[in-house]
Amino acid sequence: MKDPGYAHKALEVLRSRGYRITNPRRILVTLLEEAEGPLSAYEIKDQLDAAGEKVDLVSIYRIIDCLLENHLAHKVLSSGKIHKCQIELEETCHRKQDDHCHHFLICRRCEEVQEIHCTGLEAIADEIAQEAGFRVEGHHLEFSGLCRRCSQAPAEVTP
Repeated sequence: MKDPGYAHKALEVLRSRGYRITNPRRILVTLLEEAEGPLSAYEIKDQLDAAGEKVDLVSIYRIIDCLLENHLAHKVLSSGKIHKCQIELEETCHRKQDDHCHHFLICRRCEEVQEIHCTGLEAIADEIAQEAGFRVEGHHLEFSGLCRRCSQAPAEVTP
């Protein structure tokens, strides 16, 4: 039996938390599942319009906020775009957010985003906070560079 993907699992999490599974939520979550990379609210709106799905921008922002609050999507801070959480690969991501942190590797050429988890960085953050007498409640970390595919491809020549 095929393992259900992101959309199915995300909708199940929302349902289990008492959210209604509306058609706009279902459509947007499915769009995120099929997206090759992160999307802005306007890109989501454009894609939904092109598919004949009429969802207003305010509703899109509300759905995005719901997904972010439930740790079913993450905001890529450097671009402001939304990236689906890899819940189909990691069951605990949306349930135990305090157990690990989310970091991103962002390709500056193709804009691919890879979500990574690194518990070692938590120890560094704890040490920094302790030295400064600061209580860290969360952090965001993004690494930019070239993904494997782009780092192996010849550099583009610009005129």
